[in-house]
Amino acid sequence: MMHTGADKERSRRRAIATGAVAVVLFVVVAAPFSTRLNAQSPAASSAIPDLTGIWHRKGPLDGKDNPPAVPTNRAAGFEAAFDQSMQPTYDCSPTPMPGIVDDNYDFQIIQQADRVILRYEKMDVVRTVWLEGHGHPTPGPYDYTIQGHSIGRYEGSRLVIETTKFAFDPRGFESRRFVPSTTMKKVTERFWRDDDTLKMESVSEDPLVLRQPYRYDFEWTLRTEELTEYNCDPEDSRFGAQFHPSKYPPDE
Repeated sequence: MMHTGADKERSRRRAIATGAVAVVLFVVVAAPFSTRLNAQSPAASSAIPDLTGIWHRKGPLDGKDNPPAVPTNRAAGFEAAFDQSMQPTYDCSPTPMPGIVDDNYDFQIIQQADRVILRYEKMDVVRTVWLEGHGHPTPGPYDYTIQGHSIGRYEGSRLVIETTKFAFDPRGFESRRFVPSTTMKKVTERFWRDDDTLKMESVSEDPLVLRQPYRYDFEWTLRTEELTEYNCDPEDSRFGAQFHPSKYPPDE
């Protein structure tokens, strides 16, 4: 069958039209897919609560006072025997969690993809919380420190932090009391945000020294100015110990 020039021209136009339809179909199909991909990013990020900021002390959570720790007999005996001049604070040794938030100082939360960093005005303490699911190494058998080893995860609108591997410390749970904590201490913190208020519930467990878990709950408001450096001076800090005379006779 012979094709005239007109037939060839119609075939060419049909091919162009078919190609144009294919391009339109590709755009129609691809555009929603691209939109879905872009929409996933905000959805994924919004699942993580925004806790980043510098937080100013407000008071106990919902205005309810925190009850004191209830020590075991061995811990009560330690507290009664402890000489205040021996406390590590006089040598610029920071108070461990949860006592670090018991004093009138603010702190900062910095959220990163694989960790959360907590910076405290008191004693310039910096805690790193290693978020689960990022392959961070676990601490070794000798890796006990003042602030312990913290791992974290997001549960809905809350950041949950679990800390273990604490070194022994005479200021185990409250900055102005000497109920000690042992290497068995575990502290679980839960942070969440209510508008411009940051709230925290914490539970400390240590079967050797506590009759029951110790709860310390607190809240903070947003702060506009930067944190103030503490810059502890060991000589000046030790100077304060002289105002707490020893309860024991001096050594001869």
